[in-house]
Amino acid sequence: MKESNLADLAIREPAPAELDRAVYLFRNHRLRPQARMLVAVRSRPVVRFVGAAIWWTEGKVGCFQLACSPGIIREEVCARLIEQVSQCARLAGMESVQYGELLSSNSEWIELLVRQGFIRLRSERFFEVPAQQSWTRTVEAFEKYKSKIPSGWRTESIRQHAPETVFELIAPYRLMPPEELRDYWRVDSAFGFELDLSSTLFDGPRPIGTFLARRVRDTLCVDVRVVQAENRLLNSLGNVCLLYHVAKRWSSNQNFSQLQFRGGATEHRETANLAMRMDGRELPPRHVYSKVL
Repeated sequence: MKESNLADLAIREPAPAELDRAVYLFRNHRLRPQARMLVAVRSRPVVRFVGAAIWWTEGKVGCFQLACSPGIIREEVCARLIEQVSQCARLAGMESVQYGELLSSNSEWIELLVRQGFIRLRSERFFEVPAQQSWTRTVEAFEKYKSKIPSGWRTESIRQHAPETVFELIAPYRLMPPEELRDYWRVDSAFGFELDLSSTLFDGPRPIGTFLARRVRDTLCVDVRVVQAENRLLNSLGNVCLLYHVAKRWSSNQNFSQLQFRGGATEHRETANLAMRMDGRELPPRHVYSKVL
């Protein structure tokens, strides 16, 4: 039976000795180094954590995620956590708060957020392509068109470069904020990019494309795939180069059964075109929910 009557509920930061217990509530989440934490604590019949929020800033936006213990009425606990996160964000000079995770249309968090005044800010599309099929087609395309690839082009693994190399390149597409990009780029990041498979495409000294991907179980999730060349043909060749960088380093013992591409529903439509050309299938969209402070 779920608990109600939360008159004894307190929202506060965890004490140092309590931090491990608080972090455990987010054991399936990536914790950003800069994130702060709030816990929802009940004092009766014993002191215990019934929920928590982690929050961090991205520019003028306060981002947060929530977690609750089993058997708790989420709305009662999370409404208090959201109220406190919003207050912290206001004091930090933020203009809005948003849920810091893309939510599927059937997510149980959406109804709760909407009741707290959040609206859908934007949606992102996702596409899935079988890995072996993708690499076979990529190698075929590279062999077919390699004579047309400009001689000054080259791909280099991101392990050789700093994340700032691609900031300006990807900024217009809103695919990943700078702090998250830096975090994924770190060598010791538990959920980070595949540093050798991910690459940047250079035209001489100038970066004109990048392919940034992470392993999630048996899927290579492509968070960022951008090419900014002079025309549509060169854009297509740039995509071939970036995918070929992966294909020639990929082997079946890496256990990737599929690639997953993402792109904004309006900002990055070319991702959909690429996935469909590779006989991919579209997955349900995911959404960002936000509230102006």
